[in-house]
Amino acid sequence: MSSFGLKVVALILMIIDHAAEFLPGMPVWMRWLGRLAAPIFIFCSVWSFTYTRDRKKYLLRLYIAGVIMSLVQWKLYIPNNFFRSLFSLMVILYLFECYQKKLDFGKKLAFYLCWQTGTIVICVILLSCLCLPESFIVYVLTAVMGSIFNLEGGLIYVFLGVLLWLFRNQKIKLAVSFCIFDVFLFGLTTTSIISLSLGWLRFHFPILTVPLEVLRYLLDTVVGLPPAELGGSIWLQNYEWMMIGCLPFLLMYNKNKGRSIKWFFYIIYPAHIIVLWYIGNYFL
Repeated sequence: MSSFGLKVVALILMIIDHAAEFLPGMPVWMRWLGRLAAPIFIFCSVWSFTYTRDRKKYLLRLYIAGVIMSLVQWKLYIPNNFFRSLFSLMVILYLFECYQKKLDFGKKLAFYLCWQTGTIVICVILLSCLCLPESFIVYVLTAVMGSIFNLEGGLIYVFLGVLLWLFRNQKIKLAVSFCIFDVFLFGLTTTSIISLSLGWLRFHFPILTVPLEVLRYLLDTVVGLPPAELGGSIWLQNYEWMMIGCLPFLLMYNKNKGRSIKWFFYIIYPAHIIVLWYIGNYFL
């Protein structure tokens, strides 16, 4: 299956997922199917990053798409902006390549850590000061700053993207690493182990109260594992583990590009969300 074929499959699954998200009365199985879309898009983006002749232009396209989509988020007050997650992933893959090729990796890593730490601190301060609307900060400002704060899916999806990049040429290792990742994700999201661990530490070590609250906040806003929402039903609430269903599609990839209509996928993402949002609100 070509890259274009994978993107079409992911697009169909994504539209099904978003239809269930925005339209009232849709069955939950539509959300289950939607769990397969994000990993496929990540996988295709990993290969696009590998093949592209101009990494800077590719990063710039994702950045601009993320900023534009953030305006849609701000207007509609929705969490959907996967462009930002893909942009953050590509920046990290660029750092990995700098490490492999020994291209000033230390300086670039230090800059990246300062950049991300600074943007998170700015967001937290602005949210606490209430000097700007919360939706503007968590959607638009984070996109403009290129921050990992409040990414759709959190760093969980970025980490998955790194795994897919590392083992992109080794299908067996890719399959094994994806399965291990999914098992850990299942354990973390369908149990209360994180909340219980934080509670145990806070009870036995009161001195850690503030650091643990900071950790809880970062798990929610950066990592993508909000402790308060973990441990719910594996069928009705925490069904992210179902993303493993996309693995056969990834293994069918033949490294061919297929048809090239890249701008279509950049446009259809915000367009279909806007249409579904307005249809859903009309019926509500």
